[in-house]
Amino acid sequence: MLSDLAAVRDIANGHMLEFLDTKRIVAVSDAVRSVTFSDTILFFTKGESDIELRCLLIVVSEIFHKAYCRSVPVRAGISFGTFYFNFEKSMYAGPALIDAYRIGESAQWLGIALADSVKEKSMALNMTTGKSKVVVSWALPVKNGAIPCSVINWPAAFAHDFKVAPPISTEQFYKAFEPTFGPFRQLAPQVQDKYRKTVKFLNEHLIRHITDDLR
Repeated sequence: MLSDLAAVRDIANGHMLEFLDTKRIVAVSDAVRSVTFSDTILFFTKGESDIELRCLLIVVSEIFHKAYCRSVPVRAGISFGTFYFNFEKSMYAGPALIDAYRIGESAQWLGIALADSVKEKSMALNMTTGKSKVVVSWALPVKNGAIPCSVINWPAAFAHDFKVAPPISTEQFYKAFEPTFGPFRQLAPQVQDKYRKTVKFLNEHLIRHITDDLR
């Protein structure tokens, strides 16, 4: 599974992104840096430009999607702020790192959550996929309920890859993970709930995206 995650990372790092509105072509490796710790991949930009943020949002979304296609469950957090790094000494620190870690780890689902520090900056990009917004508001499930949050609309971004028409059942979604984690019914109740909450988000935004595109 770790090898599959690393392979997904390497493929994403090799992408070239073309932004039609600005007529710019950007190599992901020029805009986004990465470092891997076991089952965690840290992505960051050196600057704070809109183009770098756009690249980061796309790369993280691509990693999430391709990891799922390889049966690797992923959750992620994205933040904005001060971040210090030293590749030679393998040192990484700063409030932005803590911010991203907290929002990502607190989420009780598979998905990509945005910290408050990057919310307005991400929404201001007004990125779309078809007629759907890439950044949407959602009641992010956490251990003690839910909190208002901005998240990445990955079901809309990758709607073309779904082979089953929605609504998709939790068992259908989980099928890809069963060889690794065992039958869904044998999972702990709180783990089952993570998948149910993921599928709730998936169905609502996938159906909305399909419906909007048909209008």
